[in-house]
Amino acid sequence: MLSLLALPAHAGMANATMQVGFVLTEACTVSAQAGTPNVSCSHDSPYRLGRVDAGVQQGNQAAEAAWTIYF
Repeated sequence: MLSLLALPAHAGMANATMQVGFVLTEACTVSAQAGTPNVSCSHDSPYRLGRVDAGVQQGNQAAEAAWTIYF
């Protein structure tokens, strides 16, 4: 909480150092559907998608790719 007080016009000027900190809480949602995953972050945080192909086909079924999301 920051409070400002009204000072008389003739009051002297002074400098002061004040240390502050804050935390931004981020929330990201990942929806996994067919194709590329959809990532949505509340504060538009950067992310990167990485795809790793399974590379092995078994029978008639093509191998699916795995996705990694880096925040």
